Amino acid sequence: MAAVARHETRALLRAHLAAAVGHRHLTRHCAVCHRLLKLAMEPPAADEDGAAAGR
Repeated sequence: MAAVARHETRALLRAHLAAAVGHRHLTRHCAVCHRLLKLAMEPPAADEDGAAAGR
């Protein structure tokens, strides 16, 4: 489940960057890019790993 969420977050980041092309978009100053990148790069929660291993 966490992998799906990360995949969707990365897709949102790609879509945001694609929409911003040509509009003098500065990724390092963009709050949306910063938050999406942070979400995409965070490790999976320990609860999700434990629940998946127990099945």
